[in-house]
Amino acid sequence: MELVPDQKNGRLTAILLLVIVFILVYLVAFHWFFQRHAADAEMLADLQQQLARFQAVASQREPLSAQLAEIRNSRGDAELFLPEENFNEAAAALSERLGQTVKTQADESCSIVSRQPVRARAEERYERVTVNVRMRCHGEDLLKVLYQLETGVPMILIGDLNVLRPRATRRNRRSNQPAPQQPLDVRFNMSGYLKQ
Repeated sequence: MELVPDQKNGRLTAILLLVIVFILVYLVAFHWFFQRHAADAEMLADLQQQLARFQAVASQREPLSAQLAEIRNSRGDAELFLPEENFNEAAAALSERLGQTVKTQADESCSIVSRQPVRARAEERYERVTVNVRMRCHGEDLLKVLYQLETGVPMILIGDLNVLRPRATRRNRRSNQPAPQQPLDVRFNMSGYLKQ
């Protein structure tokens, strides 16, 4: 029986114990520091990216401010509103504009059956002036009239457009001749806004 251990095994054991002590000292004393440093470095990189994005947006401030001032100075949108002072005058002007447009853009077969002003039920930022229109018109003339109304100044919006084709008469069904083309029955709302 040997009382003194083998020196080769003792050196290996001492080296292993020394490595284990260094690992434990590292884990207890330094590991948290390196982890926190890595997390701080990652957070710093994110903040630098955010700063670069904010600086890019901030660099656009002067050109955008100049463009906004130019838009405010131009006030081109004022022409889009109806020039009349109140609802009744604006409704009459819309009806007159429709009549003039039909005269200039369509032939004699296109006629206005009725025009009725309607006040908006819900309150809006700008007062809406609406005229319900019923007319008889051929398709090509109708397109010209609607295009002229919507593309002009002041701005007129066309809504609730209903186009009905008239029924063929019995006389036309019995004959072999093609029936003469009848005007379409058209109903729509035309609206504009008063500037308050």
